[in-house]
Order: sequence, then C-alpha cells, then structure tokens
Amino acid sequence: MTHRPSPGSRLAAAVALVFAAAAAQAAEPVTTFAPDGTAHIVNLTVPIPNTLSAPAQAMLRANAAAGDPSKGLTLKLEQMRAMNNAHQEKATEALLKMYQVKVEKKTLGGVPVALITPVQAKANLKDRLLINVHGGAFFLGQGSITEAIPIAAKTGIAVLAIDYRLAPETPFPGAVDDTIAVYKELLKTYHPNHLALYGSSAGAVLSAQTAVRARQLGLPLPAALGFFSGTVDFARQGDSEAFFTIGGLGPLVTPIAVQANGYLAHNNLSDPVLSPAYADVKGFPPVLLMCGTRDFFLSGTSNFHRQLLKAKVPAELVVFDAMPHVHWGNAELPESQEALDIQARFLAEHVSGS
Repeated sequence: MTHRPSPGSRLAAAVALVFAAAAAQAAEPVTTFAPDGTAHIVNLTVPIPNTLSAPAQAMLRANAAAGDPSKGLTLKLEQMRAMNNAHQEKATEALLKMYQVKVEKKTLGGVPVALITPVQAKANLKDRLLINVHGGAFFLGQGSITEAIPIAAKTGIAVLAIDYRLAPETPFPGAVDDTIAVYKELLKTYHPNHLALYGSSAGAVLSAQTAVRARQLGLPLPAALGFFSGTVDFARQGDSEAFFTIGGLGPLVTPIAVQANGYLAHNNLSDPVLSPAYADVKGFPPVLLMCGTRDFFLSGTSNFHRQLLKAKVPAELVVFDAMPHVHWGNAELPESQEALDIQARFLAEHVSGS
C-alpha cells in the first residue's frame, strides 16, 4: 500500500525546504572579520528609505548615478577651483532669488569678508551678528556666501562670511589666524554674547578650531557654535569615514586626510587647535551639531558631541536619516529647509539674549 503524504505534511516539507535554502544562502557570511578586527563587508544592500521626500530620494539616486566624486581630485587645483567657483556662483544666484538679503564686500582685520544683511532685519537685533566660515575642504570656496544667505534671511540677523586664505598656498593655521583676526575686530564693537560662529564641513572644523585658539589667546568665546558636519580629530579615522572610503554606503569618497592634506601639511595631527578632540572644551558655549547617516563625517560629528557632553557643555545633535554630507547646501529639498530652520533657530536664540 502506497503512503501518500497529507497536504499538511507536504506544506511542512515545502516550508522546510525554503528555510533550508535560506540557511544555505546565509551560510556565506555578509561580513567577515580580519584578526585585527577589521570588518570586510560584502553584498551590502542599503535601499533609499521611503521616509524621505521625493526630491531627496531623487537627489540620492542622482548622486549614485554620478559615481565616484573622488575622481575629480585627478583634476588640477586650478580646474577644481574654477568648477567649484562656477557652481558657487550659480548657487548664489539661486539663493538670492529665494531670499531677500543685501551683500556688501569689505575687509575686516585685514581679511576679506562679506556682510549679508536681511532686508527684513529685526530692528531689536541689529547689534547682533552671526559669523560664518564656509566649507570646501580648506582648498575650495573662495568668497562663498551660500551658507550665509539662508541663515541671514531666516534669522533676521546679519551674517558676516569670512573669506579665509585657502590651502595648499596657506596651510594650517592660516584659516584659523584669519578667523581670529576678524573675531578680534568684531569684539571691539560687539559683545561676545551677541556673536555666534558657525560653519559646515571645513567650516565646522574651523569653528571648533577657532574656539580653541580664542581660548588660548584669552579671548571671550561667542554665545554659540554651529558645528555642521565636521570632525575634530585628524589623527584618527572614524567608522563613517571608512564606510564611505570603501564605498560601503554610497559613492567612494577620498579619505579625509587626503582631501585636507594641503591644509594639514606637516603639522602635528594631535595639536589641540588642529584637532580639538585633544583640547579641553570645558566652558565652551552651547553647540548645535548636525549631520546625516550617509555623511562621511557622521562619526566626526557624533564623537565631538560626546566630547562636549563629557565636558558638560550644552550640546544638541541632529542626525538626518539617509542624508549625505551637508545636504542643506541643496536648499530646494524639504529636508534642507528643515535643517536650515533648526540651525537658524538655534543661532538666533543664543544671540538674542541680553
């Protein structure tokens, strides 16, 4: 007599086969570890979250299609600067159509600056000033005011953008010296509680470096710092830098130490001004830190946040899911407007007091 398996047993057998196949597939590890603990990631799949706005999803797809941005580093410095300046010019034109501000170029402390004054400036805050140091890996962004325009308009407070000297012609501490020179001049007419210093990427780094240097010089610190997607440690690489260097979570990115080589030059990477991770930050003013989960400075920004908290410095960290490095530079994204609103609110609140 032939025994026929019941429908239930056939279903159980089929399920078992499915699980066996899945187990066999899982037998090949997604991640392997070297004896020194280094993780080797294979077959990593990171889809674009559908929680993002449609424009943000489109931006991430466009970034992926663009390929390896580090290939641009094969261009000559002059070519890279020309391309960046052309991009900055277009971005500035677009921002000036979006926001009503006036731009005035001048010199302060021997350093070129641009004063960005909102047309709808708040009368009771005319003795307040926000100081911006732009990004650009320390070798790009000459004369950039793209980080200053939206903040001036959103806060109703004038922003002074510092056009510090660039590397490799002027390595560290040239940019810090320029920022300090401007800050000293401002202290002659502004109360430090009416000043705030902020920047993105290299500008974030420079804001922290300037604060450390100001303290060394015995200068009063500003009312607040905006540290938007940066690092305070050039001597040690964080996890997120490794992810993006190997392309694990997105396009390949040239290692930070390579990008900033012209700025770092032959300086001691553990110098507390160059790398504020090695400085005493107790007594720092309140700091707002911001980055994204696809930002190669995710580690650098979050590590600085922890350092500040250990020193009992009031510090807020805002991390945007799936957003790349300095996503707020694309002002058309809803996520960018959200980021800029958070930045503007923080900076305005801390210089608006007595």
